[in-house]
Amino acid sequence: MKNITQVKKSIREEVRGKVMKERIQAAAESLAKDLEDDIADEVGNLTGKLTTDFMDDGSEIESELTGYAFDQINDALLGAVKRQLK
Repeated sequence: MKNITQVKKSIREEVRGKVMKERIQAAAESLAKDLEDDIADEVGNLTGKLTTDFMDDGSEIESELTGYAFDQINDALLGAVKRQLK
C-alpha cells in the first residue's frame, strides 16, 4: 500500500494539472450559466408578483419602479444564494 501522504500529493498535483483545471473550468462555466438562467427566471417571477400589487397603469413611472424592484430582488436573491453556497 502506498503512503497516504504520497497519494494526497498525487491527488493535489492532478487537481492542479492542466487537464483537470480545464475540466473544472468547463464544469464551473456550465454551472454558472445554468445558475444565471435560473436566477434570472426567479427574479422575473418574483418581480412580477411584487409589481402586480403596486402598479397597473403602464406608465413610465411603472417601468422605472419595475426596474427598481428587479434590481432589489436580484441583489437579495444573489446574496441569499451566496450564503447558501458557503
